[in-house]
Amino acid sequence: MSTFDRNSMMVYISYAFQAMGLAISWQFVTYFVRNDLGVEDFITLTIVWAAPNLITMVIVNLWGSLSDRMQKRKPFMIIGFLGYSGTFMSYSFVQNSLQYLTIAIIGSIFFSAALPMAQSHLTTQTTKKGARLGFLLVFQSAGWFFGALFSGWFYQSLTMFVLYRIAAILCLTAAIFCILFVKEIPFDIDEESEATTFGELIRRPGMLKLTGAVASSQLGINAIAFLMAIMIIDELNGLPIYVGLANSGATLLAVIITGFIGVIIDRRGPIKVLITAYASYAIFAVAFALVKDPIIASLMWALPIYPLAATASSTMAALLSNEEERGRAMSLISGAQNAGAAIGPIVGGIAAEFIFHRVQPLSWINYLFNVIALILIGGLLYQTNHQISDGSYKKHGELQEGRL
Repeated sequence: MSTFDRNSMMVYISYAFQAMGLAISWQFVTYFVRNDLGVEDFITLTIVWAAPNLITMVIVNLWGSLSDRMQKRKPFMIIGFLGYSGTFMSYSFVQNSLQYLTIAIIGSIFFSAALPMAQSHLTTQTTKKGARLGFLLVFQSAGWFFGALFSGWFYQSLTMFVLYRIAAILCLTAAIFCILFVKEIPFDIDEESEATTFGELIRRPGMLKLTGAVASSQLGINAIAFLMAIMIIDELNGLPIYVGLANSGATLLAVIITGFIGVIIDRRGPIKVLITAYASYAIFAVAFALVKDPIIASLMWALPIYPLAATASSTMAALLSNEEERGRAMSLISGAQNAGAAIGPIVGGIAAEFIFHRVQPLSWINYLFNVIALILIGGLLYQTNHQISDGSYKKHGELQEGRL
């Protein structure tokens, strides 16, 4: 099946709507809770940001396992879209941070199903895994671009309460589009082999290093990302529109380059792309810790590093797994991302509250954990080259020498 067959296009478009709704919300979460719900301390902001990611980290594995057992992806995409829609609509009525946190925790149980199911669906019955995942991210990035730009521009005039309702409608549109137009892709199961457990999957050669690198990098990024709006607006004296432009700029660049990244990954392999991504994150972190101008900081934030890391890590997980266990493999990567997204704000929030008393120095934490991710991926490159040569990967996955 091609990268742009009708069914793949329907998945891409569904996730573009969902991404637009998500982008309206996520860039102002802590700023909204701090300024509209009256929360001043970094610890509460940390809990609000981290708690749903902790829930997602655990629950996403349940969705992946259920999807593999049922041999279906579409129902779980719909659950994820409806979870987002219900969560955003409920946010529009909150009056305090406890209500917000309660809704976020309940909503995360359901919306965590969305992303790994799309990744599993699109990497079934195709050799163009990187290209498909790349173009999924292209369409998501297009949604993020318009959503981030829209909420950055209208935050002050419409208020976040109205923006949450718009986000809910967009995610509901994604669910309806998926119900009407997305079709299941059947995948084969080896009836003679026993089902792979999560423990067996994580112990598969290369998988532990991959998930560790993904979690470490996301921990570093989210140690500062969840407070980025506060840094730009309150510490560097920027405007809310700068935050919208930074995030929309990053996603616009992702729209332009991510499709090509996916093709390059299919031709050259994902590990070298991951090395490039984590090295770039480390360099960025140093510069972001030192910048003083809010416009320059916003331009730096727009650098399109995330598409490299996201597409390459998902492609590597697909190559390390068989189709009947793809849902669990993608859930492991999503779980690792959410582990970093949960623990990073905890580390960053504690450091901001008790050590730095500011947001910007948290960028040094970002630097440290992306260096760790870089070391892990370097070890993965050595390990996979060695084990491909001695035949360790013949039973599982589709790795080939020279395409790492």
